[in-house]
Amino acid sequence: MLAVLGDRRVCPKKKPQISPLRYEGLLILLAVLFVCRVYGAETKLPLEVERKIDLVRADFESKRTTLALRKATELSEQHKNDPQVHFALGVLLASHGQYKPAQLELEKADALQPGTFEIPYNLGQTLLLNGKYSQAEIVLNRALALKPESPETLYLMAQALANESRPMDALALLVRAHKIATENTDIILLMAQITISQNYFEDAIPLLESGLAIAPQNLALHAALGESYLMSSRFDKAVEEFKKVIAIEASAPSYALLGLSFQRLGRFDEAKQSFQLGLKLDPHNRACLFNLGLIAERQGDSAGAEAKFQEVLRLDPDYGDALLQLANLRIAGKHFAEAAELLRKYVKVGRNPSAGYYKLAMVERSLNETAAADRDLNQFQTLSKNVPGGQYPNEHLFDYLDSRSKLDPRARNQMDIADITAQLHEHPDQPVGLYLLAEAYLKSGKGDEAKSTIAQLDKVNANDARTLTGTGVLLARYRLYDDAIQHFQAALEINPSSDEIKFDLADAYFRKGLYRQALDVAQQVSEPGRKDDAYLSLLADIYGHLGETGRAEELYRNAIRRNPDNDQGYLALALLEFRQNNVAAAKQTLLEGQARVPSSGKILWGLGIVSALEGNTAEAGEHFERAVELLPEWPGSYSTLGIFYFETGQIAKAKEVLNRFKNSSGSGGLDLSRIEQVLAQAPETASTGNEPMSMANRQQLLRFALSLADRTL
Repeated sequence: MLAVLGDRRVCPKKKPQISPLRYEGLLILLAVLFVCRVYGAETKLPLEVERKIDLVRADFESKRTTLALRKATELSEQHKNDPQVHFALGVLLASHGQYKPAQLELEKADALQPGTFEIPYNLGQTLLLNGKYSQAEIVLNRALALKPESPETLYLMAQALANESRPMDALALLVRAHKIATENTDIILLMAQITISQNYFEDAIPLLESGLAIAPQNLALHAALGESYLMSSRFDKAVEEFKKVIAIEASAPSYALLGLSFQRLGRFDEAKQSFQLGLKLDPHNRACLFNLGLIAERQGDSAGAEAKFQEVLRLDPDYGDALLQLANLRIAGKHFAEAAELLRKYVKVGRNPSAGYYKLAMVERSLNETAAADRDLNQFQTLSKNVPGGQYPNEHLFDYLDSRSKLDPRARNQMDIADITAQLHEHPDQPVGLYLLAEAYLKSGKGDEAKSTIAQLDKVNANDARTLTGTGVLLARYRLYDDAIQHFQAALEINPSSDEIKFDLADAYFRKGLYRQALDVAQQVSEPGRKDDAYLSLLADIYGHLGETGRAEELYRNAIRRNPDNDQGYLALALLEFRQNNVAAAKQTLLEGQARVPSSGKILWGLGIVSALEGNTAEAGEHFERAVELLPEWPGSYSTLGIFYFETGQIAKAKEVLNRFKNSSGSGGLDLSRIEQVLAQAPETASTGNEPMSMANRQQLLRFALSLADRTL
């Protein structure tokens, strides 16, 4: 019925480069925002419980953390069915940085009392503070569904999206939040920070100026405005702003930016003075040290420059700009072998690897390493085709994003296609543009156009293993496994030692049902690569489908022991037990997982299958509905619910699920009209959804679920 998509991981995207100065106070800010949102007077805890919670709080404040955690666990066990106690404990634990136990308590509250805004709101904050951004996004989305006009929730969700390298989606949420809370300077600041990270400085400047009109002494707003002026070449204004920052609170990073502004103005003496003042506050500040070296180099003091660059690299061996400048000194001194070593490291860690590849190719030619020079020159030519700049070529960015956010997903995809196509008219061979256009076509279900665009991308980047791998991952995500396999094979020919490519190729073979080929490739992964959890999970899946259930079960149980709070491990083992027709064992495994991860959509999905197989149809429906709520980004949750309603004769509900799915982010690439046609022809029965499914329908649902898991989990 409902077809599905999926893969184990997404194609990596460039993460916004936001300076440490602008982010250094973020966790503190989020901790301040972390407030206990009460249900109301009717949820007031009994005095005895409040007293015990106060004792836990006192132990935390007295640094008796182990004792506090033990008391919190005991209190949780004593009130295992009280969502208010779990909620209060979760907020308390998170406020003291105990995010993992806080998550567990809030998930218990959520499982006991779903549909309460305050629980997913605080759970989402906890996940965000713990760096679990994709999980935070899902949970905060649920909070937003309960209270769509909550600027605080929009703000937190935007932070999660920004950390997932989705800056434009984050900005769209912040535009909404800013309309609701126009004088909230936290929203203004984050909105500006992400805008700056995408090089839209002219949009950031008036936004920051409006924030400073509200909060004239806001240090972070002044710093962001100074950086916007600096990056838009308004150096005099940048100097003014950074002086204001220093007047409010002097720090080495602010002196570094002030010095950089003077440096860009050609006022080296004032620049050096600023950098030296910064080093008085922090002798190890790498930006101050590096720029002093840069000035020394430009003033002809090569020895002084080298000393500073070497000092920077002692502090941070991966400081790309220092590697590049030191390589330049080596080239000037005709020390080509040393320069080549520095440049090979730079292209892995530097901000502009294309420049590094070009210099490296020239050095290799000087060393008569012709093959290496040709290879690296090809890398330079590939990377230099990508034109810097944002994805959306608009002067009025916030207006554009506001208009775009009001469209349904399919209309947004069409808008994206138009924007990317316009960019490609100016830069027809830009690899990033071609990749984004192919992705947009796939989202819109335009497979032929996507394949044509990918063929063009392959011509532009025929010898680039990274591009071929990224394209293969994109194709696999949309279940075009034959094409994905071809791309992974081509990438592996270019880079035969890459464990990542071998993993992707093995995974694609597995998804296509070619289990023996998948095992052959998986066994070529290096020994260090075989320790990776994702690799071990794939290997277990392969063994399970080759009939080696003992080896598969051992790998799954080892994974659970290593990561007892990872719901995927429990579900994977349960699926193996389903394949062995051992429903009782699968149920026990899933219940063990639910005890560790109470709000797991994957485990509830598995328990829904158990309920259906046991004849508890109503309970199965509840589990599947809850799985959709907890995993709205997974098409498989909709697919299972839809086929469940279809098999139980609840056609109206199946149609309603399809309508929800059409408006979700995972519906691209599917023949929805064909699904609608099947549902339109299906007769509506008098089923209430309480009667047990026939044995044939139960087995059909199980086969569908197992196939679904193979393709999407």
